[in-house]
Formats: sequence, structure tokens, C-alpha cells
Amino acid sequence: MAAKILANLIVMGSGILARAVVQAYRQALANAAKSGVAQETVQNIRRAGKVMTDTEARQILGVTEQSSWEEILQVC
Repeated sequence: MAAKILANLIVMGSGILARAVVQAYRQALANAAKSGVAQETVQNIRRAGKVMTDTEARQILGVTEQSSWEEILQVC
């Protein structure tokens, strides 16, 4: 009898806790949307996914298209 009551309490408590976690998550998403954090995060993810072009790499290294591998390796 006591085991059954304890099991019911655990199940009910788990349900209440799960609902509270979901509600807190929804509120956190709403707060992020209001403050602009969500948009900033999406922009940062998009920026991080960009690949450097050959032209950008050449500009950073200070070499031209006609540079040989040996010249490029000397710069590095």
C-alpha cells in the first residue's frame, strides 16, 4: 500500500516537474525573442558557416594568383 502511494507521488511529481521545465523553456524562448538574442544567435551561426574564398585568402597572405607554392609557404 505504501509503495503504491509512493509510486503515485513520484509519477505525479515527475509530471509536474516536466510541465514546469517546458513552461520555463517556452518563457526563455519568448524572452530571447523580445531581447533580440535569438536573431543575434542566428546571425552568428550564419557568419560562422561562411567559407573563406581564394581571393580573401590571397589578400590575407599578401600573395597573387601567380605566386608559386614555394612563395606561399615562405609567407606562412
